[in-house]
Amino acid sequence: MTARPPAAAPSTPTRATRRRPADRRDSILRSAAKAFSTNGYHAVRLDDIASDVGISTPALYRHFPNKYALFAETARTLADALAEATGSVPVTPDDPQQELRGLLTALTGASVEHRRSGSLYHWEADYLHPEDADHVRRIVIGQHRRIRATLMGVQPSVDPVTADLITAAMTSVVASPATHRATLPARQIEELITDAALSLAMVTVPEEPAEPRLTSAPGLAPNSKREVLLTESIRLFAAHGFHEVTIDDIATAAELPASGVYRHFDSKAAILSAAFWRASDRVTTLIADALSSSQTPREAIVSLVTRYVTLCSTNNDMLSVYVSEIGNVPGPQRRELRNQQRINVEEWAAWVGRTRSELSPVQCRFLVQAALNVAIDLTRLRRAPSADQISALCIRLLLGDGTA
Repeated sequence: MTARPPAAAPSTPTRATRRRPADRRDSILRSAAKAFSTNGYHAVRLDDIASDVGISTPALYRHFPNKYALFAETARTLADALAEATGSVPVTPDDPQQELRGLLTALTGASVEHRRSGSLYHWEADYLHPEDADHVRRIVIGQHRRIRATLMGVQPSVDPVTADLITAAMTSVVASPATHRATLPARQIEELITDAALSLAMVTVPEEPAEPRLTSAPGLAPNSKREVLLTESIRLFAAHGFHEVTIDDIATAAELPASGVYRHFDSKAAILSAAFWRASDRVTTLIADALSSSQTPREAIVSLVTRYVTLCSTNNDMLSVYVSEIGNVPGPQRRELRNQQRINVEEWAAWVGRTRSELSPVQCRFLVQAALNVAIDLTRLRRAPSADQISALCIRLLLGDGTA
């Protein structure tokens, strides 16, 4: 009988060392950027970000002490990514055309890489503290100056004011892929959007009106109390942000008791939803009006652009709220609003496709989103260009040759 080998001595139990993933902080920042970009600052909850990353909320607090710290780091990270992208483009004073294409290609690539979070740029400055806002602003200004200088090398006859305007439009075009979810291979997006932005270098921008633009009178107030509440709410939301405005503030502005607000709206969120639908309905109506007044696809595009730019220029408060507060609209209504927006974009894209047969329907949607983004961004500038100037840039993007 064979003897059994002696039993091995029981080993001392050891506790497995749990290693924290090296990229956990990056994962948190990616999740936060997507959440802030999609829902806005106030609607984001740290619990949701922690859940998305797969960690506990206390674990998230070990990386960031509060929501603002996470938001500020997100904004800085996105700005740094843009700076890194353009910083890798060599300066070529002997070939400004090549340098300009390189800069626009780099920014488009960064926009595509950060598609789920890049639309943060529309409103991030509204919430950043001065030191964080200054960091982002320095990068944005530096990029703008470099693109403008390169553009003026390509077009020596362009004056500095016009160069500023075209540069702002180019930047808006290359940022536009981050504002929607249409899909194309990354390389195709990069080529399409870079070429579209570069085409603006050759656009003829109308001169500013000789007479200074006068601020239009506010006009007569509506008689309907519901309309008064909507008007005053939009103004307050644009000035202070949705979460900073109370029902009492709205009631005071509308010269009503707080109970009077609830006769028309169940909640502050219901007022915001009504304001969003008001903006959406106006866009839908202008499409019908533009088409009914046009005889050719080109006329339709020109009419769509000029009407949309006018809407943006004359409803700045509504536009500001629409861009920055979508995350505070209840989920089901938010989906309905975005579905209507998609339908509107597809209508525009269909008419672009009728004038530019070389483009696929999806490529047309990308160009429409770029033009809409230019209209929104330029009308929100501190000193907005004239409607004619913005329209000329948007028409160039959609028609390709700048003609009507």
